[in-house]
Amino acid sequence: MSAYVTLLTPMTDRECLLHALADVGFGEGKVEVHQEAVGLTGYEGLERAQRAHVVIRKQHVGGSSNDLGFLGTPTGHLLIVSDYDRRTYGQPWMQRLEARYVHHARIKEERAAEEERRRIAEEKRKLVQAQKQAIVERAKKLGYQVQEKREGDKVRLVLLRRVY
Repeated sequence: MSAYVTLLTPMTDRECLLHALADVGFGEGKVEVHQEAVGLTGYEGLERAQRAHVVIRKQHVGGSSNDLGFLGTPTGHLLIVSDYDRRTYGQPWMQRLEARYVHHARIKEERAAEEERRRIAEEKRKLVQAQKQAIVERAKKLGYQVQEKREGDKVRLVLLRRVY
């Protein structure tokens, strides 16, 4: 029976972890994701005391292997790997996984920043539209005609009133 080793990783985002695992060969159908941590299985088929939220079952890891697991914590996912499987899933593999994780985290961060820019631009557009509407309504109440002129990305409101 192989002893399990627990390694802290800086990977806190489960979605990015799953994308990274897919990039290193553990795509859909090879990774289980659980809300509550489940037991890992050793090479002999018996459930071990170690538990994880993200599990790669031994049949996907290798012939005489044990399950690999990632236990989610607030400070990162703990990789739970048997001493036997550390030959294949040790430091070099973890470096590849972490590089892919960083790549996916960067993409997610860029996507979130772009969504925030769009949200702010939309709020600004709505504010300008509301201000414009208020000016037009007030001008019409005061007897002005309102003409809108565009100059590049600026809008100029021209108020006209005929006085005889």
